[in-house]
Amino acid sequence: GDVDTGGGPFVGRDQTVETEDGSISVVGDVKGSTFIAAENVFVGDKPDSADLRPKPSPSELRQATEEYLQCLLDRHRYLKLKGMGVADRIALRLPLLDLYVPLKARLELPKGETWVRDLRLAGRQLTDEEGGTLAGRLGQPQPVLDLLHDHDCLIILGDPGAGKTTFLKYLALQLALGRGVAIGLYDRLPLLVPLSAYATALSDGDVRLDDFIADYCRVTGSDLPVAAMLTQALKKGTALALLDGLDEVKEKGLRNTVVERVVEFYTQHRRVGNKFVLTSRIVGYRAVRPVAEGLAECTLVDFEEDEIEAFVGKWTTALEKQAQGETAIAEVDAQREREELLAAIRRNPGVRRLAANPLLLTILALMKRQGITLPERRVQLYDQYVRTLLSTWNRARSLSARAVPQELDEVETTRILARLALWMHQVSPGAGLVKREDLRRELESIYQERGEEHPEAAARRLMEDVREYAGLLLERGPGEYGFIHLTFAEYLAAVGIALQGQQGVGPIVKELSAHVGDAAWREVSLLTVGHLGIIQQRDEAAGAVVEALVDEAPGPPGEAVVLAGEAVVDACPSGVSTQSKNHVIEALVPTMQDAHVPAILRRRAGLSLGRLGWLPDDLDAFVEVPPGKFLYGEKRKKREIPHRYWIARYPVTNSQYARFIADGGYDRKEFWSADGWAWRTGALVDLLAID
Repeated sequence: GDVDTGGGPFVGRDQTVETEDGSISVVGDVKGSTFIAAENVFVGDKPDSADLRPKPSPSELRQATEEYLQCLLDRHRYLKLKGMGVADRIALRLPLLDLYVPLKARLELPKGETWVRDLRLAGRQLTDEEGGTLAGRLGQPQPVLDLLHDHDCLIILGDPGAGKTTFLKYLALQLALGRGVAIGLYDRLPLLVPLSAYATALSDGDVRLDDFIADYCRVTGSDLPVAAMLTQALKKGTALALLDGLDEVKEKGLRNTVVERVVEFYTQHRRVGNKFVLTSRIVGYRAVRPVAEGLAECTLVDFEEDEIEAFVGKWTTALEKQAQGETAIAEVDAQREREELLAAIRRNPGVRRLAANPLLLTILALMKRQGITLPERRVQLYDQYVRTLLSTWNRARSLSARAVPQELDEVETTRILARLALWMHQVSPGAGLVKREDLRRELESIYQERGEEHPEAAARRLMEDVREYAGLLLERGPGEYGFIHLTFAEYLAAVGIALQGQQGVGPIVKELSAHVGDAAWREVSLLTVGHLGIIQQRDEAAGAVVEALVDEAPGPPGEAVVLAGEAVVDACPSGVSTQSKNHVIEALVPTMQDAHVPAILRRRAGLSLGRLGWLPDDLDAFVEVPPGKFLYGEKRKKREIPHRYWIARYPVTNSQYARFIADGGYDRKEFWSADGWAWRTGALVDLLAID
């Protein structure tokens, strides 16, 4: 209906006007009649009597705020470990704030102020779509909190496990504890809301985002005026709206509605000083990208060494403090655990790649805490991790309220996911992202080949499980599926190739040969050999594969031999037979010395030889140099040496230097010249001081 508000006709429902005394009134339409409710009252389709109560007193608002903030603390104080494999078997209550490590992100910049950066997200290169989304305009990494200070609304983009939701919880907890000044947000009221929940509310009926936030944030069972409290904060400009999962609304029409409502909410409340943070996965963001003045987009970057060390230090300290209290013993044990975990991460490139993702670093730390030794070899770690996640997936299904026809067969599921991962890597190498319908069709084909009676139903069930119990393969954006990290896509693709060699290694050699020299397939190739030799314990089969690569030498010159050498390094000491190892070494030596092979490959060949323990037979040989003239210095002056001398055939190697140290070379005067020994003992310094 039309209501005369003093400023002209006011048409519609659930809208606000400001009266002469500065109060807010809400106009709505209930059962065909128009009414005006009291200040700070949110009106839905069917308001109850509480909606029409008088304006709450200041003391009631303070009490409502205190109870609301306490609810936030109760809900988010501890790190959520459910679904992280071994975590659900450990009784842990680890305070999130004790573990939090500040995130960094690259801010999208205007054209003309940018440079091209080689980004890796979740262990993978940006896809064309992501590059288009970010427009290649990404600056230096900056603390995300600093970016929030500088902008009215910050949109945080990141892959699964990058820490988006944890950052929102960190902000909410700090404000709930009264630490707003310390983080530069002062006395703002945090409003933490998942947008997927708002989408669900919209699917049941039209509801404004203001109304939904008030309802969502209401303390359960409380009769306090939470809605009035939130409205007051928005009106005063002291609210911090934390809207999580902008991309997680799957239905296209509903997704567009959510984005429109978010933009309306932001536009309505930004000018009085409120701040907003939205999060989204990178994949699928382009389809939901909001457009409004004052929005800034940033992309989270992987953990660097400093962040990894900080997290591990906080993690081990929190664990031991919980187990033993704040004691000296707890401190010593935490330091030991810290050093062991960091050592495992540093010595294994595969573990290090996983540790760059906050979620996966948490899982690694949980595995270590559970007593699972992080294997030296990547393939064992990945196998352990995949089996752990599938086991977790199974338990989640068994505890679900939804009827589950049968327990998940972990061996069979691994085979299916391996086939799927190989297909995904073939059609989308380096990114591992595929469309939902393409994935469904491929799954149906796999199930059909494996003799499933109802392949369509089996494919649908797996995809439903993926969405509901996502731990390994998950929906990374609207209509886009991928594995949680490129590492696991590569590992499972390698398993898919290795499984082709049940009756002979010919199919494996053929598959690997087709991709020799392709950087996107290098890791898959290495893991294939590792899976054969270590997980399947078929060292002779693994050896046959690397020997075939050496003998057939597919791809550019030197590529196959170097790939075989790196695969043997990866699988040693027991993953490849000794005979095959020696065969590969014999091929690496001439490759390292071949001028027709690119220098970078020759270097890699030399590194592999060193790691395989190869040393030239004449390593300690000396070459006689006869008397004569030679050129020296930058100006190439001639100098004559009238006597013969001997020089080592090779520069001093690490192995030779290690022998020198072990033999006490620094402490034996006969190995030194007079000046050298004076330097060694410090006497030369004294002489120079006297001069």
